[in-house]
Amino acid sequence: MLRDATLDLLKYQPFPALARAVDARTEAVLARWYSLVREKLTSADPLTVDQLRDELPVILKELAKTIEADDGSHYFRLEAASEGHGTVRFHQSFSINELLVEYALLRPILLDEVAAFLDRDLVPEEAAALNMGLDAAVRKGVTRFTAYQQQQLKLVADAQSKYLSFLSHDLRGGLNGVLLMVEVLKRELAGEQKFSESIHDLDSMRRSILDTVATMDRFLRAERFRQGKVEAHNTTVALPAFLQDLIANFSYQAKAKGLELIAEISEPVTAVTDKDLLMLILQNLLSNAIKYTAAGAIRLALKTLPGKVEISVADQGPGISSERLVNLFEPFVRGETHGQDGVGLGLSIARQAADLIGAKLSVQSALGEGTTFTLELKLG
Repeated sequence: MLRDATLDLLKYQPFPALARAVDARTEAVLARWYSLVREKLTSADPLTVDQLRDELPVILKELAKTIEADDGSHYFRLEAASEGHGTVRFHQSFSINELLVEYALLRPILLDEVAAFLDRDLVPEEAAALNMGLDAAVRKGVTRFTAYQQQQLKLVADAQSKYLSFLSHDLRGGLNGVLLMVEVLKRELAGEQKFSESIHDLDSMRRSILDTVATMDRFLRAERFRQGKVEAHNTTVALPAFLQDLIANFSYQAKAKGLELIAEISEPVTAVTDKDLLMLILQNLLSNAIKYTAAGAIRLALKTLPGKVEISVADQGPGISSERLVNLFEPFVRGETHGQDGVGLGLSIARQAADLIGAKLSVQSALGEGTTFTLELKLG
């Protein structure tokens, strides 16, 4: 059985002189620590002395008893006091980093004050015992703090899911009803020249509603990915025909902006993948390419390589800076927007879908030179 010699040192080897030094210097340690924390952590400025000190006197008291005892009886009390400190700091809205800084400031002060009381340098065993006690306090404090954080994040995520469920069932249903009424009004007014401007307004309303529904769909899809409710169902996909259909779906959208949509997909090749998820990925890429390209061409290319196939979407848009490329696939992150609407979920969804089908999605771009997204699929 493996044993932790340092932990055994803390639990079972008594250091009575060290314990007396910790007890004797506790107030001096807290005074110096309090002053330094107030200086280094500005978020602690509004706190009262009692709030800032809270569990630390107890922690130092239990630390002294732990290094004085020879049976480990106080070690768990030290851990319990440290958990209390983590709890208090969470409810005081400290960050995990601020909690760690507190302990980082405490350690050298405690070592310095104990050495001053003993009027000598600490021997290695004493220093190890004292540091091990502080390590135990840090570990338990941080563990409890993060446990509260995880609980809070779960509550927030659950509330978000309920809200998105409302969007899915109630609000979306209402918008679909409005969309139907718009279509009915357009048909009724179509024969009257005097209502031509009103029909134009109805078209604008219809586009706005469709954009809103599409945004809601992205939120709902992102939530399904987050909850792990999306699964890949692989089938054999003939890629040339699949991509031709995709091009056809986007031809009107590209033509409306005066863009040329070029397909380089002559190679006959099949892949075993999830057709719906593959469509989702490429729809996001093509939609973005059309949205951010003001003039020129968008190229969808299929390239076969040994054991894999690459599908690329290249545009002649404004490009993306290297700083933004780093986190481009993260949720709610967008490249240079250039006045375009969006919430930054499309590429995050595309990356998650690519991960599910075992594909690799990458991007190359430079400002003023356009952007190329490449999806790499394994064959076989």
